[in-house]
Amino acid sequence: MKLAITGADCSMGAMLCRRLAGQHEVVPIGSADQTPEDVGPAYRSVDLKTPAETDAAILGVDMVIHAQPHDPACGLTGRLTDGSEAGLIEQVSRGTYVLMQAAKQAGIGRVVLISQLRLYDAVPEPYLVTAGWQPRPRAQAESLAPYMAELVCREIARVGHIEAVNLRMGELDAVEGTSADDAVSAVQQALLMDMSEMGYNWHEQHVATGGRFAAPGKS
Repeated sequence: MKLAITGADCSMGAMLCRRLAGQHEVVPIGSADQTPEDVGPAYRSVDLKTPAETDAAILGVDMVIHAQPHDPACGLTGRLTDGSEAGLIEQVSRGTYVLMQAAKQAGIGRVVLISQLRLYDAVPEPYLVTAGWQPRPRAQAESLAPYMAELVCREIARVGHIEAVNLRMGELDAVEGTSADDAVSAVQQALLMDMSEMGYNWHEQHVATGGRFAAPGKS
């Protein structure tokens, strides 16, 4: 399978590029002009807000892993129209919209979104939070940006001929985050998941190895 992975210049995206390259043909996509270490020569520097660049970057791929919203500010400094929080939200939300539209028009069947478990930090500790809970983003760009990416993916999946799997993850390899092994396993399952009987083109899942969001008995 040929996979396009965004956020290849950030920790989560770069890790997925390295780990999935052994089983798939990977096209790493990032915002940095220079090729990051260990992601391979196929790296492409792309402004996801620009349809022509995005269309060209995902041409011929089978599925897209949109990991950039997991760490929304990473690598985007040079891409923002200004240094404001509004600029960051615009970059991530519009970039996600353009990417989803490009994938749909290219006939790509599924996009896997890597979002953030930090969207639930405002939920009091005693509650057992599952993927069915409504996110509670903080009034800050780095929290609102991944939430906006989720909304864009969900709505396009609902009305378009494309599936979207939303994997909310913690910080990569942090004690109360998501391990690389668990992240890769969840993505591999999302790529192969049969959604035909769900009656819905949108699926959400939490992927946590430790901490309050981990499955009971796992942390």
